[in-house]
This record gives sequence, C-alpha cells and structure tokens, in this order.
Amino acid sequence: MTFTFRSRTVRTVAAGALTAALVSAGSVAAHAATDPSPKPTTKHSAVPKRATLTAEANSATVKSGEEIRITGRSSGLQAGDPVTLQQEKNGEWTTLPAGDPMDLQGESYILTTRPTATGVQHYRVMSGTTYSPTISVTVE
Repeated sequence: MTFTFRSRTVRTVAAGALTAALVSAGSVAAHAATDPSPKPTTKHSAVPKRATLTAEANSATVKSGEEIRITGRSSGLQAGDPVTLQQEKNGEWTTLPAGDPMDLQGESYILTTRPTATGVQHYRVMSGTTYSPTISVTVE
C-alpha cells in the first residue's frame, strides 16, 4: 500500500509541476503578445511616384525636311524639368540638337524636329531617367 501511495504522490506532484510550468509559459507568451512596447509610428514614408512620359507625333508620315511636332503629357515630373527629344540612329539614342530643351508647361510639352533622312525614324522623349515609349515616323 505504501508503494501505491508513494507512486501516486510522485505522479500527482509531477503532474502539478508540469501544469504549473505550462500555465506559467502560457501566461508569459500571452503577456509577450499583448506587450505594447513596439509602438507603431504615425510617420509614413512617402513612396515616390514613378514618373511617366507619353509621346505622339502629329503625323505618321512626313516629307524629308518637313516639321514633325511631338507632343505628350507627363506625370510625376516637376514643372521646369527639362524635356528633350532623342532619335535612334544605328541602334543608339542621340539627343537632337534642336536648341535648348523645352521645359514642362504644367503637364504637357511640344517638341519639334525636321528629319532629312528617309525611311522609318524612331523617336522618344526623355527627362532625366524617364523615357517615353518609342514612336515611329516614316520620312519620304
């Protein structure tokens, strides 16, 4: 009978110790989950908008020496940012020497060029590291 009593006592004490350990671990975890120490900040870092440029020629086909007007709109650029016209020649983009780059007027711009080389000519508009999609004009 002593053996059974002692064995039950040991089991009861072990079960009580295990229960106490589990309860205290659970309350520590619950306290850690509700601990307000990492406080959220009210400052939000502004994610810069990606700038965009559009471009469109006034005509898809022109005669050699005839003026092409390239117009477009911008978003994400500041008024006064320079806008320049580029032409693709032999696989490389070159800035056209059409005088000073035009500044943005609000959110739109107009650039002009007079191509002399015949065939399909490719143009784009750039401002800093922002480029418009390529537009093609056939010069006859």
